[in-house]
Amino acid sequence: MLHLFFIVISIVYSFKTQSALLIVLSMIFLGTLLFSIKRFETLKKSLEIVIEGTKKSYLLVLIFALLGALSASWFISGTIPALIYYGIKIIEPNYFYLFSFLITSLFSFLIGSSFGTVGTIGLVMVSLARGIGLDLYIVAGSVISGAYFGDRGSPMSSSANFVSILTQTNIYDNVRRMFRTCIIPYLITLGVYYYFGKDIDVRFIENDILVLLEQNFYLKFLVFIPLVYLIIMCLLKKNIKYTIFISILLSLILGWFLQENRDRNILYIFETLIYGFKLPVENELSNIVKGGGIFSMGTAMVMALLSCGLVNLVDKLGALKIFSERIGSFKNEYKIYLYTIFVAIITAAASSSQSTSILLTSQIMKDIYQKSGFSNEELALDIENSCVILSPLIPWNIAIAVPALMLDIPAYKIIPYSLYLYILPLTVIVLKLKNKYT
Repeated sequence: MLHLFFIVISIVYSFKTQSALLIVLSMIFLGTLLFSIKRFETLKKSLEIVIEGTKKSYLLVLIFALLGALSASWFISGTIPALIYYGIKIIEPNYFYLFSFLITSLFSFLIGSSFGTVGTIGLVMVSLARGIGLDLYIVAGSVISGAYFGDRGSPMSSSANFVSILTQTNIYDNVRRMFRTCIIPYLITLGVYYYFGKDIDVRFIENDILVLLEQNFYLKFLVFIPLVYLIIMCLLKKNIKYTIFISILLSLILGWFLQENRDRNILYIFETLIYGFKLPVENELSNIVKGGGIFSMGTAMVMALLSCGLVNLVDKLGALKIFSERIGSFKNEYKIYLYTIFVAIITAAASSSQSTSILLTSQIMKDIYQKSGFSNEELALDIENSCVILSPLIPWNIAIAVPALMLDIPAYKIIPYSLYLYILPLTVIVLKLKNKYT
């Protein structure tokens, strides 16, 4: 009964918020559910299948909620304001877009999480860009590019490990192959971001922001404890739920004792964790230092729950098996890669989930790669270069919808500047075509 309650609440939330994305997803969900009744004969059976799928989303929903609370807590502790403060001092504006991509790609490779990267260092880069007066869409695009660099190629990435398990390949061998194929697109991406920033007029920099940050926050190095703890625990591969939770607690403790200008009451803390950090409207930093909160992740949580239930229903209806049986075999590696891209886009668009796209694409393409004489290692690399990278280019996919919510920037504004996500697959296609003719 509780599982059904979550589904009903998600649908009600979709229409209550008047989100076009959630309304469309809810309509597709309800339409597929009604269609399935004829196949499974009873509504009860259809609901059981849906609930079986939604259960798989609960851990993801919890992590989304924790990430929202984490970013809010880092504002409370002064961690994000301090990063903004020192970032303004250190980073040269003309190289900001380039450094944003470099820093986020390094961070995502270390912790292996695209959402973790965006919700922490990515949020810092966007907040910092607001203070300097840079193009937020380009910065957000560089953050997404960097976040999915690690999500694709880090040995600690859940998606990379998921691909390894599904294709029965070695994760570290996969990482080596991914590194070789990413060098050229990575350098091209760096070059383009440098080009975007080389003519920035440094007169846009507001030096008063440094003074305002000093007046409003305690900015000594103690406030970096929650960030350092998070990085260390991720490197040690500790449980991500407990790691985030303890980082939140550390942030709240530091905020309580160090940030003298903050309200010291439990109600303020809970409101901030739920609705996000906000300064008074009259504060000159109110449009720069803000964000986070569990409520900001509501759309992401609903998308995860409904899409998991929907995908499980579609799978039980046999649609995937029919699709796989209609595909033949391929002799050229660039042709089979192009088809993998096609399947990845379809599954990512239909499921609204990167992980589900990986699962469905591997199920559909595994036999085809074997029939065509290609190895599991080639399949793993092609899935990494399609599902993982292309999912964030679909506006309603969780892979971009969640980061967009974290950064408080519309997904369709971010996607055009997420250059690495375009350049990598295009480079792979060119290299495969070159191999064909040499």
